[in-house]
Amino acid sequence: MPRPDVLQPSRTANVSAAALGLTNVNLSFGGLRVLRDVSLTLQTGEVLALIGPNGAGKSALLNCIGGIYRPSAGSEIVLAGQRIDGLAPHRIARLGIGRTFQGLKLIRERSVLDNILLGWTPQFSFGALGSLAFALHTRREEREARAHAHDMAELCGLTGVLDVPVAELPLGVLRRVDLARALLREPQVLLLDEPASGLSHDERPLIGDMVRIARGRQGLSVLWIEHDLDLVLSQAQRAVVLHHGTVVATDDPSDAAGRARLLHAYRKGAVNQPNSHSSNPVF
Repeated sequence: MPRPDVLQPSRTANVSAAALGLTNVNLSFGGLRVLRDVSLTLQTGEVLALIGPNGAGKSALLNCIGGIYRPSAGSEIVLAGQRIDGLAPHRIARLGIGRTFQGLKLIRERSVLDNILLGWTPQFSFGALGSLAFALHTRREEREARAHAHDMAELCGLTGVLDVPVAELPLGVLRRVDLARALLREPQVLLLDEPASGLSHDERPLIGDMVRIARGRQGLSVLWIEHDLDLVLSQAQRAVVLHHGTVVATDDPSDAAGRARLLHAYRKGAVNQPNSHSSNPVF
């Protein structure tokens, strides 16, 4: 098995040409097979939706990409032509993966600005001892981090609440804080893990705004998990359906036939092969 602390070249040329490529990703916990030979590509600048019922393995897949879970031997995850499977999460973050979380991982008693700045942590060049030895360099990095944090706050509509503790803010605003934190490092790939989770019907349009903000970042690619099918299929450029850890369909949700196939695969766990003469396609 390759050393986890050394970047490995991709074995697969077509995957290395994409912003993110997964080839035969498998994951098991004991005797439970969570992911089964998952292969997909995320193109530069693309918003790719990952949909499927509860327990399909969607968050587990994001955890493999982010380094929280280590996939089985033989799996390959490639970011901008370099293998990242087996690397530690902080190294993967430094290489260009940003992420929001379904369960917000914010420090409730700290301000919005402080929580956004948490996204800069993997960028700092020195640890605690290094910061003592290179205080001037550290202060320069801190100024740069704060400038970026203010930029991201403005982008995400948070300038009016920067000094407010996050415990005092509604969930919809906190989702924007999570996004600003994930964008702070200017990642190449952004993983959105069910950002609409817990929001009321009236708050859900905020997620469309979040996706549009992400799409506005030049060259940023987005892999987006969502259960709100109307929302995700109206915003994503392509969608992948995961069922019991297996990819069962990939299609364009803006195309009527493609959308029908995606919805059928989501509900039935298999690709629909509609009869072209039928007046009642399966949704």
